[in-house]
Amino acid sequence: MKKTINILVIEDNEDDAILEIDELVSGGFDIYYERIETAEAMREALMHKTWDCIISDYSMPKFSGLDALAKFKETGIDIPFILVSGTMGEETAVAAMKAGAHDYIMKNNLKRLVPAFERELREAEVRNQKRMAEEATRFERMLLRTLIDNLPDIIYIKDTECRKIVANKADIEFMGFKSEAEIIGKTDLEIFSEDNGNRSYEDDRSIMKTGQPVINREEFFFDTKGKQHWVLTTKIPIYNEQRQISGLVGMVHNITDRKETELALKESEHNLKKQNIEYHTLNAEYLSLNEELTESINHIRKINTDLIVSKNKAEESDKLKSAFLANMSHEIRTPLNAIMGFSGLLKDPDLTQEKTEQFVEIIGSNGEQLLTVINDILDISKIEAGQITISSETVNVDKLLKELLQQYKKQGDLKKVDLFLITDPQNEHIITKTDEHRLRQVLCNLLSNALKFTSVGRIEFGYKLKENLIAFYVKDTGIGIALEDQPIVFKHFRQVETTFTRNYGGNGLGLSISKALVEKLGGSIFVNSEPGIGSTFTFTIPYIKCNESNGHQDLPSESEFYQSWDSHVILIAEDEMFNYCYIEEILSPTKVKILHAWDGKEAVDFVKNHPNISLVLMDIKMPVMDGYTATRIIKGLKPLLPVIAQTAYALNEDRENALKAGFNNYLSKPVARDYFLEIIGSYLD
Repeated sequence: MKKTINILVIEDNEDDAILEIDELVSGGFDIYYERIETAEAMREALMHKTWDCIISDYSMPKFSGLDALAKFKETGIDIPFILVSGTMGEETAVAAMKAGAHDYIMKNNLKRLVPAFERELREAEVRNQKRMAEEATRFERMLLRTLIDNLPDIIYIKDTECRKIVANKADIEFMGFKSEAEIIGKTDLEIFSEDNGNRSYEDDRSIMKTGQPVINREEFFFDTKGKQHWVLTTKIPIYNEQRQISGLVGMVHNITDRKETELALKESEHNLKKQNIEYHTLNAEYLSLNEELTESINHIRKINTDLIVSKNKAEESDKLKSAFLANMSHEIRTPLNAIMGFSGLLKDPDLTQEKTEQFVEIIGSNGEQLLTVINDILDISKIEAGQITISSETVNVDKLLKELLQQYKKQGDLKKVDLFLITDPQNEHIITKTDEHRLRQVLCNLLSNALKFTSVGRIEFGYKLKENLIAFYVKDTGIGIALEDQPIVFKHFRQVETTFTRNYGGNGLGLSISKALVEKLGGSIFVNSEPGIGSTFTFTIPYIKCNESNGHQDLPSESEFYQSWDSHVILIAEDEMFNYCYIEEILSPTKVKILHAWDGKEAVDFVKNHPNISLVLMDIKMPVMDGYTATRIIKGLKPLLPVIAQTAYALNEDRENALKAGFNNYLSKPVARDYFLEIIGSYLD
């Protein structure tokens, strides 16, 4: 799938802009463009959208191409800027290029636009890759410097002229210097005394010449204050990509204390042979220190390896999260665009009844799609925070599957894909204990995926009873999943590929949520798939035998909802006008009397002054006084008055907090009309 190129066109003539874009499209580019004419429009466009190229007319009455170029250079954005003109002379064109334009095209020779555009996009990509490589190199150097400066051993690096080019803090302090600048660029001849300097310098030259390292060599030297130190020195040559020696790295472990102890022991042995046991003990300590030094070197190597692995994992995680956020932005904006667009079209006074019903259905469908995306985000957040809770209730498995068949059959018919429910005649009418909402959610995710990725053929779903487990399955004849990609389909922020999401839509969270929910239900989930043949997703839950029937009852009919409540008074505490208007519209057919409070304090005053209030609908987040505080006061005044929370907070702990605060029930926005009226009616009737 070709990448869409975003182009900002600065042009006062729409026809000229179309000609320029058509030329690029004919050159094989997939183009999205916006045309602007003013400096303010250009500033807004650059601020709110990412562009791949700017094409500007040179001569415009209000805003010239050179003005646009100057404004563009101020932003510091690194994308191609191409000038087009019908009158530009060679001298003017040269001046434009010096001012920073990447190319110029004459309008009577637009054929040059495609090769110029291709060249500039390639060069922009090269610049971007170079910048990313430089940033990665700077980051690696920073990590390496942080590491060596925090190690207790001396570490330094020298160039081919035996001059120090890096010295860690331990080296500077051990040598008696105050800063790295005092020794950088100097050889050991300039740093040490004559004997020590000559010896160390000859070692460095020998390593540069032969490539033979020095490993754990014991030696002594005198620091700038004349104090003698004993050390174990390791010097290893550094090779460049051509396998030529480009310097050396030195590591020095201070063994002065150990050496002084060793010398004292030798003197004691000479004078006191009877202390032989103590000598052997100290010798064992010497061997132990050598082992510690070896472990230190191995530890440094392991740290380097771990840093490389961590860096690779971090880069992979950043890429995955960036792709996830980009896809999530698309999944939210797509239904939102339809909702806002068709809502605007409803204002047309000449709109037919048929069109009105069609637009309302589109708005409702996209609203449900947007709510699904938001619920997926909330579920992922709750899963990551470990806040997913599972309830236990009586579930009629056959009834649930038949409801899903009716729910998805229409979608299958629209795609001309056959949808089948396969039941086991020997194990019909299975009733078990589980969380019906979460079980339904997993099955809906799998059926939605099957419909999404199946364009021809059939989809089959059902269950099989296996001893103490119920194994549900969804089988399709869709595009399938390659074997190497199957282990990642259930992971967070991972999708088999980004092209599937672009071709088929979706936020890529369904399977990861489903896996977490199935495991919470006490089961497991897996996939068996072959590209071009189809996929079968299977998951299990424990089978808890139950003889009770499903406790869920059918919702009352619409006519039952709209019974007369004209003898009741409902107080609605809501600071958002549109939310209040929605509730008022739902309640209007019931003829119930409505009072409206704009905040919690006003709601308390209404309760004090209107003893005939039958029920209170209380928003949580309001100005002056929030819903929690207002409800506690109202319950203190009238403990038996029903107060129902209706709020946009939708997490499990929000419901629990509301019930603990004294609310009789809890409705999370958006709330469906039928369910809303059912809950209200249960208190008024």
